[in-house]
Amino acid sequence: MIRKISTFNPINNYNQAVDKLSKIGLRPTKQRMILIKLLFQNPDRHISADELYEEVKKEDRKISLATIYNALKQFTKLGLLKELVVDQNKSIYCTNHDPHYHLYIEDEGKVIDIPQKNIDLNIPSIPACLSLHNVDVVVRVRTLKEKFKN
Repeated sequence: MIRKISTFNPINNYNQAVDKLSKIGLRPTKQRMILIKLLFQNPDRHISADELYEEVKKEDRKISLATIYNALKQFTKLGLLKELVVDQNKSIYCTNHDPHYHLYIEDEGKVIDIPQKNIDLNIPSIPACLSLHNVDVVVRVRTLKEKFKN
């Protein structure tokens, strides 16, 4: 079987995001354009609102944290991002659109993609009146640092 290899194209991802904003009727404001650029300039990112806020400040841009939260929610609703709720007070946003699951390293706050083929799920039968919409898997782990301290 021959698999087509695709390279990451930040311009293409940026343009697709801008097109999606326009099609849905969401104005491509200066703030949204900056956030889209930061989110999609690197492939397959996992980022929190606070981390994105820090990146905005490094770019010497002025966007409030509230605006960032609102934009991330809008981008998630549009399907540009996937929201991972890692605890009751923290969400991490994923830009990877390929089917996959997540490994969350709790004590480091880091998320790693797990290909779907690496996890075998035994999903029960779904009643005929329902349809399966999505399966989210977040495997939570902690490092063994404390165990090895003497």
